[in-house]
Amino acid sequence: MVIFVSHCQSSNQQSTPPITTQRRRDGCSECRRKKVKCDLRRPVCSRCTRFPKECLYGLSIISQTDAQKPTPKRPVAFPEKPILPAELNTSALVQQPVLNLSPLLSSEQSKFFLHILSTETAPSLFPAAPKFFIDRLISSAIETPHLLYALLASASSHHSRLIGDTTAQSHAMCLRFTNLSISGLRTAMNETTDMLRAETALTAMTLCTNDVCNGNMHIWRSHLSGVMQLLKVMLNAPRRSLDSSDPFVLCLVKWFATLDILACVSGVNTGETLQGQNSLLGQLPSSIPSHVDDICGYSLELIPLLARTAQVACQTGMHAASGVWRSDLLSQELVSEAEILETAILAIAERTASQATKDHHGNELPSELRYTHLAFVHSALLYLHRRVWLLPKEHPTVRSDIANILDAVENIPPFSSSNILILWPIFNAGCETDVVSDRNQIQDRMACVQSRGLGNFTRARGLMKEFWASNTSLPWDVYFAQHGRELVLF
Repeated sequence: MVIFVSHCQSSNQQSTPPITTQRRRDGCSECRRKKVKCDLRRPVCSRCTRFPKECLYGLSIISQTDAQKPTPKRPVAFPEKPILPAELNTSALVQQPVLNLSPLLSSEQSKFFLHILSTETAPSLFPAAPKFFIDRLISSAIETPHLLYALLASASSHHSRLIGDTTAQSHAMCLRFTNLSISGLRTAMNETTDMLRAETALTAMTLCTNDVCNGNMHIWRSHLSGVMQLLKVMLNAPRRSLDSSDPFVLCLVKWFATLDILACVSGVNTGETLQGQNSLLGQLPSSIPSHVDDICGYSLELIPLLARTAQVACQTGMHAASGVWRSDLLSQELVSEAEILETAILAIAERTASQATKDHHGNELPSELRYTHLAFVHSALLYLHRRVWLLPKEHPTVRSDIANILDAVENIPPFSSSNILILWPIFNAGCETDVVSDRNQIQDRMACVQSRGLGNFTRARGLMKEFWASNTSLPWDVYFAQHGRELVLF
C-alpha cells in the first residue's frame, strides 16, 4: 500500500483538461548581444562565468498547436539575482505567445514560481541533465496538476532559501503547493491509467526530493517507498518495456536510484532495490553504461557496488558502534568480499562523460563530470575502508582516500554547478578527517554550493559541524543514528 503524507489538511482539487505544451529556450542576454552561440548552461552559461550577473534568461511557454507562430525577437529576461514575486511583472509572461495557458498558471505566484523552477530550481537539482529531461519535466507538469504543484512547492522553498525568506507566509505557500500535490496524487492513485503514467511516479519523486532538501526527514521514507512501488508497478505493467525509446523513464529510474543509494550509504536504507536482475536498475535496456551518468554525476556501475558495500558494512556495524577498530575481527568471508569490492571499485575509476553529454554541454561540464565521478569512487573506497575494513582515521589508506577526494574536488571550479552533485563525497571526507586544512577546504566548498539555496547542503553542513564538535570516535552515520539525526546526502 502506497501512502503519501500530507503536511497539513488540504481539500482535493479537480483535475483540469490536459494542454499539450512545449517550452522554448533561447540563449542568454549576453550571448545574444554578442551574437555568439550560448551553451544554455544554467544558472550561468559558460561564457558568462566571469560576469554572472550579466547572464539573463527568458522563459516562453508555447502550445504545440501554436509552435509554428513567429517567436518574439527579444524574450523577457530576468536577472540572476533572486527576486520576490511582487517584484516580477508577470504580465510579461502573459504577453508571450501563449494561446492556451494552463488554468493552473492563472495566478501571479504560479507564473513566478514556474519561472524560478525553469531558471533556478531544476538546473540546481539536475545540473548535468540532458535538455529533453528538463523540457519534458516542465511540459509534463503543465499537463499534470499534481506534478505541477509538487514542482512549484520545490521552486517556492528553493527561492525562499535563495533570498533568505523565513517568514510564515513563505512557509505557508510551500505547504499549500505541497498539499495540493498530495491531494491530486492520491486521486491519481485510484485510477489505474494514471498510476501507470511516468508523471505519477515523478510527482512522488519530486515530493520525496523536496522532503530531503527541506529537512522533512520524518516523512521522506514514506514518499521514497511510494516511489519505489509506483515504479515497480509501472515497469512491470503488461506491454510496458523500459528501453531507449523512453529516455524520460530511464532518467526517472536513475533519479530514484541516486536518492536511494545515498540514503543507503547514509545508514538509513538497505539498498535492496538496487541489486540483482529484479532490481529497478536491472531493468535498464542493456548492460549498465560505463560513462559518467548525467543525472547521477558518476557511472551507474558504482551503484550496485555501493549497495553491497553498505550491506557488508551492516554486518560489521557492531564493531564500529562499540568503537572497536580491529580488522582482524572480520570473518574470512567478509575479508574476501571486501577485497573483491575494492578491486571492482578501482576498476571503474577512469570514466568519462558520454558523447551525448559532450554534444549538449560542450567541453567544460563533461570534463568536470570526470572529477565528480572520481570523487564518488574515492568516497566509496573511503566508505569501504572505514566501515568494512574498520581502519582508523589516521591510517595511511584512509588518509589517501581523503586526499584523492579533495584532489578531485579541486579540479572542479568552486562555483560550478557540478559541485551540486558531490555532497556525499564532500561530507564523507569532512567527517572522516581531523586535519584542519582539510576541514577548511571542505567548509569553503560547501559554503559556495550552499549559496545556491540548496537546503540539503545547509543541513549537511550544520550536522558536520555538530559532528566535529562532539569529538566522538564513532562513525558519523552511527553517531547521527544514536542522536536521532537523519540525513540523505542528495
